[in-house]
Amino acid sequence: MPSVDAVDSARAVGQNEDMDVALDREMETFRRELPGLLADPANRGQFALVHAEAVAGVYPTFEAALAVGYDRFGLEPFLVKEVTDHEEPRYFSRNLRCPT
Repeated sequence: MPSVDAVDSARAVGQNEDMDVALDREMETFRRELPGLLADPANRGQFALVHAEAVAGVYPTFEAALAVGYDRFGLEPFLVKEVTDHEEPRYFSRNLRCPT
């Protein structure tokens, strides 16, 4: 059995095979299903709700897909991604100041 230090070190550098990256399975599912989603022109610009290894639905807005995700899956991991062949990077800042 590995020592506690060895286990902590493995976790620190991401070498623990039992730990998955958050939403890794859902991202892989989305990538796998994206060509099929894009094949239907009605899906373009919509938002896919992905849970585990399945697309659970396609919704007109991010907010609608998110609401259904929480209703159906609660706190289980799920992913909402736009169905597009060219994802636009979104800008966000971590330079936030706390009001004092």
